[in-house]
Amino acid sequence: MLIKSIVLGLIQGLTEFLPISSSGHLVIFKGFLDMETQGVIWEIALHFSTLLAIFAVFYKDIFMMLKSACQSCKKLFSGESLINIFKNDPHTRLFLLIIIGTMPTVIIAFSFRNALETLFSRPGIAGYMLIVTGTVLWFTKFDFLKTKNNKKSLGIFDALIIGAVQGLAITPGISRSGTTIATATFRGVDRETAARFSFLLVIPAILGAMAMMAKDTITLQSGEISFLIIGSVVAAISGYISLRILIRIVNNGKLHLFSYYLWPVGLLVIFYFT
Repeated sequence: MLIKSIVLGLIQGLTEFLPISSSGHLVIFKGFLDMETQGVIWEIALHFSTLLAIFAVFYKDIFMMLKSACQSCKKLFSGESLINIFKNDPHTRLFLLIIIGTMPTVIIAFSFRNALETLFSRPGIAGYMLIVTGTVLWFTKFDFLKTKNNKKSLGIFDALIIGAVQGLAITPGISRSGTTIATATFRGVDRETAARFSFLLVIPAILGAMAMMAKDTITLQSGEISFLIIGSVVAAISGYISLRILIRIVNNGKLHLFSYYLWPVGLLVIFYFT
C-alpha cells in the first residue's frame, strides 16, 4: 500500500499541471494496480496537496488579489461603484473574474456529480477522453481559431466560458489545465495570462471540493490517512516541478506537443480495458 500511495502521489503531482489529465491517469493506474481506494476522496486529497505548488508559484498574484479585494471593499463603502473598480483595478478585476468563472464550475459539478463520479471506475472512458484532450491541445497551434490576439486581460464572458470548461474537466481523461488554457487562447488571451488564470481559477474549485468531502474523510482509518498524507506530500513536490515545466512550455507556444503523448496512450488504454 505504501508503494502504491507513493506511485499515485507521483502520478498526481506530475499530471496535475501537465495537460495530460491527472484524474484520467489516476483512474488508469488504479486499474493497472488493481488498487481499491476511497475514490473521489483520494482524488480530492491529492488535488489539495497540489495547491501548495500553486501558492508557491503564484503567491504574489494571490497576495495582491486579496489585498486589492480588501481595499476595494473599503472603496465600495466609500461610495465608489463596483463597475469603476472592476475597470480600473486589475487585481480586483482578476479576483472578481475568478469568482465569476467559478460559478459555472459549481453548477456543472453539482448538476452532474453523481454521473461523473461513476466514470472514476471506468478506465476505458478515460482513454477516450485522453484522445479528446489531445485533439483540443492540437488545435492550439492554429492562430486562425483565435478570436483576437494576445489580450492581456479577460472579460466576463471569457471567465464564464473557461469556468464551464473547468466544470466539464471533472470527467477523467479531460485535462483541466490543458482545456482551460486552450480555451483562453482560443478566446485570444495571451499565453502567460491564460496559464495564470487557469491555475488561479482552480483554487476555489479544489477548496470547495475539499469542504464538500470533509465529512467523508473522517471515516477513514488511521492507516489509510497515513498513506493519504504520504501520497499528498509526494504530489505536492512533483506538482511544483510539473507546474514550472508547463508554464515554460505554454509561454513557448508548445502546448500542442502533448497531443503526441495523449493520442497513443488513449488508444492503448481503450484497447486494454475494453
